[in-house]
Amino acid sequence: MQLTFRPADHLDEAFRARWNARIADKELSLDLGFLGLLADADPDVAYHFVQATDPAGQVRALACCSVAEMRVMRFVPLRVLVLGGTVAAGKAFWFDAEAVDFAAFLAGFEAYVKTAIRCDILVLKEFSPESDAGPMRSISDAGFIAHMCYDRSRLALPADGDMQDFLDSLPSKKRRNLRQVMAQGEAAGLKVEVHRNFDHLVDTAYALYLAVNARATEARTPALPYRLFAALGRLDAARMLTISQGERTVGFGLLLHQRAKLKCLVIGMDYEVSRELQLWYQVVARSIEYAARNGCTSVDLGSTNHGMKRKFGAQHEDIWIAVRHRSRWLTRLLAPLIRHTLASTYRPAGKAAPATPDGR
Repeated sequence: MQLTFRPADHLDEAFRARWNARIADKELSLDLGFLGLLADADPDVAYHFVQATDPAGQVRALACCSVAEMRVMRFVPLRVLVLGGTVAAGKAFWFDAEAVDFAAFLAGFEAYVKTAIRCDILVLKEFSPESDAGPMRSISDAGFIAHMCYDRSRLALPADGDMQDFLDSLPSKKRRNLRQVMAQGEAAGLKVEVHRNFDHLVDTAYALYLAVNARATEARTPALPYRLFAALGRLDAARMLTISQGERTVGFGLLLHQRAKLKCLVIGMDYEVSRELQLWYQVVARSIEYAARNGCTSVDLGSTNHGMKRKFGAQHEDIWIAVRHRSRWLTRLLAPLIRHTLASTYRPAGKAAPATPDGR
């Protein structure tokens, strides 16, 4: 079946209803409010929403992409289109699998981009070999270069449970270690707070975030803009969990909370304090505690450090992206450079070894 893609108005109620039901309900960072903040925070990035209809006029697909300029080797400017944008996670697209397959969706989307959006490089995300074997074959057939970029970590919490129920669900060694970390923080007088309004904390939190981003090894990506941190305070779903030592904020987690889902966006911390008090574990443990206390059954712990997140019982998922120049022959010519750039930017630790029976 041939699909016809057209621009979509993300303020249109019918489009919003489809987007929320098909896409945003599965990934909190694809909420239209969050995507709007991303667009406002970086005026150099343009966001495009599209929908596709079949010959009978039925809506069969939705998608969002961003377009921005980047420089290769500091000199060559290229316009890069990213399905879903560079910040939001998950699949920023949907197609009616009962009527069309991914190959038809991709062909229609590429045809639309060719005539309607000026770009040089196309980046498709996100895909998992465990659930997207068919789409990944279609991506390869279309000449894209695929690369594993993240280790996504997710945690399921007991329904109607609390932090104690969560800890009780862990193997004995994991349970003992996390209790020791939390007790260490309590003994040191660390204060944990969750803020819905956090404008007054943005300057401090952003400095802590930059310290962590500068040391990142698995995903060497540009820091999120300050304007996004400042704008997130306007989003109903946004929360900031802070950990303070005395009057000083020494760690934080930026969270999205909607319905029974919690997503950990970024973490920041004072490394000097963390050497003694394990602030990374403190932030993650207290974020899980907040989720359990507020009826969440699903926690997205983010896309790096899965080896550490295994200690919380998190499940692992490989996340891949795919890159291609608009010209297939140029893709073949540039393939070594594309692979080198992807490998130097994304260095996931890889799938962690399964836990032993005693929880190690």
